[in-house]
Amino acid sequence: MTAGNRDVHTWLTARVATYLRRSPQDIDTSVPLADYGLDSLTALAITADIEDEFEVTVDDALTWDHPTVDALSAALSALVGGESEAAPTSGKQA
Repeated sequence: MTAGNRDVHTWLTARVATYLRRSPQDIDTSVPLADYGLDSLTALAITADIEDEFEVTVDDALTWDHPTVDALSAALSALVGGESEAAPTSGKQA
């Protein structure tokens, strides 16, 4: 998996779609995941998938701190592109 923003965005959209039992085309990446019914267990599962796929350690709150696929993929792209530890958890997006 490359760290390019498009690859991260595409991968993340596909993962979210799988958990939400929708096709990736049905996911509006600017809509908060909670609006799709994302719960805390699913958020933790997505966080674990991120850690496994990109071989990074991230804060459990990453999904809640970046509530859309767009915001989460941007944070993840920055993380895998430049940092090697935990994702920043400040600067929450609304």
